[in-house]
Amino acid sequence: MRGKLIAGAAALAAGLLPSGMGWAQADFDTSHAGESNTGAIVGFGTEFFTAFNPVTALDMVNRVPGFSLSSGDTGRRGLADSFGNLLIDGRRPSNKTIPLETVLQRISAEDVERVELVREPVPQYEMRGHARLVNVILREGAGASGSWSARLNHFDGSRLGAVGEIAYSFTQGETDINLGLEAILRGPRNRRDESLFDASGGLVETRYDHEQRRYWEYIGTASVTRQVTPDTRVQIDGRFFTWEWRRHQYSLVSGYATGSPVLTRFEASNTTNYGSGGSLTGTVNHDFTDNLASTTTVLWRRSFYRDGAEPFETYDPGNFVEAFIVSVDGDNSEQVVRQALNWTVNDRHTVEFGAEAANNWRETLLQVDYDNGTTVTPLDLPVADSRVEERRAELFVNHVWTINDEFNLESGLRYEFSEIEQTGDSEQSRRFSYPKPSVTLTWQANEVTSFRVAGRRDVDQLNFDKFASSIDIADNNAVVGNPDYEPEQTWTLEAEVERRFGESGSFTFRIGQDWIEGVDDFISVVTPTGVFDAPGNIGDGTIFRLTWETSLPLDSIGLSNAVLDGFLEWYNTNIFDDLTQQDRHLSEFREWELRLDYRQSFPALDLAWGWDYFWLSDGEVFRASEYRLEGFTDGDLDIYVETTRWAGLTARIGVDGAFDRGNTRQRIFYNGSRALGVVNAVEYQRRRFGPLFYFELRGTF
Repeated sequence: MRGKLIAGAAALAAGLLPSGMGWAQADFDTSHAGESNTGAIVGFGTEFFTAFNPVTALDMVNRVPGFSLSSGDTGRRGLADSFGNLLIDGRRPSNKTIPLETVLQRISAEDVERVELVREPVPQYEMRGHARLVNVILREGAGASGSWSARLNHFDGSRLGAVGEIAYSFTQGETDINLGLEAILRGPRNRRDESLFDASGGLVETRYDHEQRRYWEYIGTASVTRQVTPDTRVQIDGRFFTWEWRRHQYSLVSGYATGSPVLTRFEASNTTNYGSGGSLTGTVNHDFTDNLASTTTVLWRRSFYRDGAEPFETYDPGNFVEAFIVSVDGDNSEQVVRQALNWTVNDRHTVEFGAEAANNWRETLLQVDYDNGTTVTPLDLPVADSRVEERRAELFVNHVWTINDEFNLESGLRYEFSEIEQTGDSEQSRRFSYPKPSVTLTWQANEVTSFRVAGRRDVDQLNFDKFASSIDIADNNAVVGNPDYEPEQTWTLEAEVERRFGESGSFTFRIGQDWIEGVDDFISVVTPTGVFDAPGNIGDGTIFRLTWETSLPLDSIGLSNAVLDGFLEWYNTNIFDDLTQQDRHLSEFREWELRLDYRQSFPALDLAWGWDYFWLSDGEVFRASEYRLEGFTDGDLDIYVETTRWAGLTARIGVDGAFDRGNTRQRIFYNGSRALGVVNAVEYQRRRFGPLFYFELRGTF
């Protein structure tokens, strides 16, 4: 397969495509493609999206050929890695407060003038490591507008749920205001079947788990933008959320000591978890001159959650035997200040430089009590009470050089300084400093073919969760926090070729290699109470990947107004396992990933239908005394039909997880270290949520 994909890329690079797949220049609005004629920016007028019956800007962006919306790595602390690949009127929304999907969902399609696809680095836009950007240009003088959506869900088990959202945008003098409110209610049911076998293959017990969940969340957002002076623009974004999650679970366990099933245990648990939080982002853009601009960003985020107390009770099966009672409290805080200056030296050179400072902390308290029916005794767990605080600063400089009409070079250097301090059950302080260079060369061979080569060094941010212990009683699994855990450091080399054809077709081939220092996995930790798994660094590893993306109009095969988008990725990972002294795959990586998205419109009938499919190959997890094989058996198939025939509304009916027969998992438990290969027991599990049926209405006002 690898040879075929590389050969396909070589043919693509040589332009060996059928003559009927040439570029239809007239089908795209290129009047805003900048000063060069290289096809760096391709414009799509509103007429391009008519066949898709868009209601919001999100509907339009999702139909841009060869583009997938990315929010950046918003899970990371700070702002440097959270820049997505979306621009609104040439500016990036502050998506760490309001997700990009929400930003687009609250822009009416009627307020969009055009959508631009930025295919290579250009002086006026910063790519921020993305291969492509989308710039949504809004109509000038758009008045007040609103959007709304309402969705009724039917979960497996006949539970009903709903999702509703309403947003309204208006102008008050020189101030633009956007308000939104979203409400979510879900009630999925999870069923699990497990079988446990001994080392000789004999059936020991079977377990049937039934879990009913109930979840609600309310989310409010607000954005206020004001053009204070002709040179100064201020924007404030806010988001607040509150949620509650309930679970009721029971398990029937049968033993096979006599060869026939006999009910031996009944297990039950109930919990109510809740939390809330909010975030504020303030951004000030100021143009000192035509060539020098400043962007100042301030971010504040705070959230908390309370899990439990949740008793995991065991009966024999009629009488109470014992219970483990688990509760977890967590509090998080993030404050960031970022100052960037953008200097347009001339038509070919643009430089951005600046600094970012952040202070973040997280407090976690895990408590486990044992109830034997008479007394309740606290259990002593290592690193159960923990506070982790990070103080971080970063200097950065980026340079975009338009070498000529065909070549662009984007380079950058970020230098990070940080101090991590942990207090509580384990106390220590460590300092880190990392240079993170990057370089990307883009060659626009012609208006339809481009090549990109990129190299960079990346350093993962420390995951605060891995400093504190966690426990899963239902899955019989405990992980100890590791105060000595360090972030992965990765060197990446990547090459890409993109070819566009026909009215809206494209495909992209990408090849990449990662060299990882200090792979993040599990290590063994010996404590007075036993041997536990803990997050840790297990050595150096590699990842080789091949990626194929395509957007195919299907008119040529008789399916008018039909488009098939595809994504296929293959991973080959490797790490030397110090435990077994053998090479193996990296934990939790899937060798194959497949995504397909099909949509066909019938404009005369105001009707459309489509489906999307997602599949992963099996994934492996390696622990000190356990091996897991996770299966995504049937993948995820979603199907829908929608119409815009009535009152300007979009009505959709569909099913998610149409053929869900469940995901599988195999766990092999070893007697002692996994390296010894002495199997103690094997567990097989199948879990399923079942299909989700829904009816949805969307509209604008």
